[in-house]
Amino acid sequence: MFSFNHKKIERKWREEWDDKGVYEVDLENAKKPFYNLMMFPYPSAEGLHVGNMYAFTGADIYGRYKAMRGYDVFEPIGLDGFGIHSENYAIKIGKHPKEQAKISEKRFYDQLSKIGNRFSWNNRLETYDPEYYKWTQWLFVKMYENGLAYRKKSLVNWCPSCKTVLADAQVEQGKCERCKTETTKKETYQWFFKITDYAQRLLDGLDKIDWPNKIKTAQRNWIGRKEGVEIDFEIKKGSELVPIKSGLASKPEVTEPLILTCFTTRPDTLYGATFMVVAPEYAKKLLKYVPEDKKDEVEKYIKKALKKTEQTRKKDEKSKTGVDMGIKVINLASNKKLPVFVADYVLMDYGSGAVMGVPAHDQRDWDFAKKYNLDIVEVIKGGDVKKQAYAGEGKIVNSGKWNELMMPNDMGKIIDDVEERKIGKRKVEFRLRDWCISRQRYWGPPIPMVYCEKCAKHATPESKEVPLRRVTNAGWYPEKLENLPVVLPDIKDFKPTGDGKSPLEKADKDWLYTKCPKCGAKAKRETDVSDTFLDSSWYFLRYPSIKKSATPESKQVLLRRVTGSPFDKKITENWLPVNAYIGGAEHAVLHLMYSRFVWMALCDWGILPASATPESHSVPLRRVKEKHKSGWSEPFPFLFGHGLIIKDGSKMSKSKGNIINPDKYIEKYGADVLRMYLMFIGPYEQGGDFKDTGIQGMKKFLDRVWRLFDEKINNKTSKKLKRKLEQTIKKVGEDMGSFNYNTAIAKLMECTNLWKEDGEVMSEQDGQKFLQLMAPIAPFISEELWSKLGGEFSIHNQKWPKYDEKLIESEKVIFVIQVNGKLRGQFEVDRDEVENEKKMIKLA
Repeated sequence: MFSFNHKKIERKWREEWDDKGVYEVDLENAKKPFYNLMMFPYPSAEGLHVGNMYAFTGADIYGRYKAMRGYDVFEPIGLDGFGIHSENYAIKIGKHPKEQAKISEKRFYDQLSKIGNRFSWNNRLETYDPEYYKWTQWLFVKMYENGLAYRKKSLVNWCPSCKTVLADAQVEQGKCERCKTETTKKETYQWFFKITDYAQRLLDGLDKIDWPNKIKTAQRNWIGRKEGVEIDFEIKKGSELVPIKSGLASKPEVTEPLILTCFTTRPDTLYGATFMVVAPEYAKKLLKYVPEDKKDEVEKYIKKALKKTEQTRKKDEKSKTGVDMGIKVINLASNKKLPVFVADYVLMDYGSGAVMGVPAHDQRDWDFAKKYNLDIVEVIKGGDVKKQAYAGEGKIVNSGKWNELMMPNDMGKIIDDVEERKIGKRKVEFRLRDWCISRQRYWGPPIPMVYCEKCAKHATPESKEVPLRRVTNAGWYPEKLENLPVVLPDIKDFKPTGDGKSPLEKADKDWLYTKCPKCGAKAKRETDVSDTFLDSSWYFLRYPSIKKSATPESKQVLLRRVTGSPFDKKITENWLPVNAYIGGAEHAVLHLMYSRFVWMALCDWGILPASATPESHSVPLRRVKEKHKSGWSEPFPFLFGHGLIIKDGSKMSKSKGNIINPDKYIEKYGADVLRMYLMFIGPYEQGGDFKDTGIQGMKKFLDRVWRLFDEKINNKTSKKLKRKLEQTIKKVGEDMGSFNYNTAIAKLMECTNLWKEDGEVMSEQDGQKFLQLMAPIAPFISEELWSKLGGEFSIHNQKWPKYDEKLIESEKVIFVIQVNGKLRGQFEVDRDEVENEKKMIKLA
């Protein structure tokens, strides 16, 4: 069967494009910059699979189309090569992560070079390159200097399989998002970023960006804003208030009430609270107030509860176990004593981890009250609380001076009264928690902090060396910026230990110990590495500036003493924010959330053009005053979320054994065929099911195109085909601009179906127009046929063809029949026949 030699053609044009630098961009002098970016790929050990190629191809088509529309398109590529995924694979095959990284890098880049994308190879980067991660460490130092990085002991997510701490967003339904092992809780010291300082801005920003609704919804739910009231309850031990030391040794000991605070969105039910429930994590803080006869039972319950995963605790919610801690609190509204229970169904991700039990108006509380024989007091009329909780609207009863108020209409009056009586205050609560950065693994950037025991002994909260911080971590100092990077040391035994300590604890003493940046005494380096999502939170900013860095005199580096910058000022202002960001929805609350946070912080510090207002609570000590640049509030104003390629009805995964390697298909059919097939199997935002029979059909289509250019090119395009081509130009252009690639390909197919009919021929000039339409999707065959027609190199530098408005009108027209001014009938006829008067009269 007649076919084109895809291997020869693709090899030829790959070399020609690279040699001529067709896809390299003059970043400093571009007149119409368009930053076209696909989400940062990590070099999986198995290499590129067709799901990756699907994502990259769709993004590339959009970039190629924009280039033909006159834009200077920048489409860089790199590898997110640090992290657990790469390290686990290295452990599995018995290689060192650094050695395996180079193997994976070579394979991944080799595959990427064959798929036909217009990558700007001169601006590639790898996160494990010290030239890159020195800036990741720089970013950590900036976070610390600006009060957004701190260290504390905390209960954190622990993956027993990966043997490391995980951020909240890396736990999906109680399981590690990487290995799917159920996570547990572990209390240990970790480094955190105060992303919670930006919770409201992250939420508000979602209204300003053009993103898929499902991704924006996922972020809104993760941020989890709730308006309510913090209610104070006084803890009592027996009949006496618990004594609290003032903490001032020079003054006599004073007795104050210990306040247990809970957050509620239903302060109107306060008089109906008959008990308190605290999470096991919170209960640990109250153990010293538990009576001796209850202590053993409470401690055993807490210990057992904390061994459960959060997912298990959520599943067990229906059974609702709990233990009376023997502590009473005073409801300051009703002056009633309420028992305090510890229960594992209460989680720390809501408020403070303490909730008031209102069984009459919350079904979960109702079930708990019934089980433990607790009072049920109705305070909202409307239901039968003896049978079940009532959560609807109604009149307030049994609530003192609130009686007769109507809910929810009078909620404002109730909150005003709570604040006036000083038993609570308005509060906006967020589900979002601070970003845990520490990882007890080897393969990542060392956190650039050192601990000096000498300084720790003498540091006070007023210590002058921490003027920009609101959190004091005594004895901890960032590495001097001029000493970055803190290079990841080579160690043989890099496997995670599982005891909460990092493998870097086993590094040579020359690396492990250094001089204190403050006093010069012996100090120890932090041995945790940072989360891989920190590496990818700012990579898009680095791409344009890889070849050039700003000088220390640049206005955007007023707060820095570093001898360089990761961002060139002129280039950054010209190319950022990203014009089109294209990727999947799987990292909606991971990469996308973290990148937005880092971007906002950099803007606040004046390092990026859009600085926050002086009133910004996240940067109270800023001295940078820069004018706000419109459009710089978000890094990705436009995000397109592509769908997934499935195989045999299931998402591709190693566990299901349905991963498809594109290499064999590129070898057999060529990259153009595979690109067109992937884009044709379904709408780009939905994806589709990969089938071998389908790709064979696409091969036949491109063979047909090859034959048509060989056999049916003439001096003049036939009239019928000319109109079809003009219609195709219009439709394909519209589809390309809206990511409707499958329908664009369908239009190209319709055009070739007409072209192959007897009597239909196309001129060389119109043939070039057809190739320009196909070029973004099938770049190799389009370039080859373009050159055969004598087109100027390269087709990918040509302008998108224009269509003739007159010729795109419908091929059919409605012919109306009137007799004496009255409509008598109508019929459809070819436009070309309208001027044939005799035929029209006969048909009429």
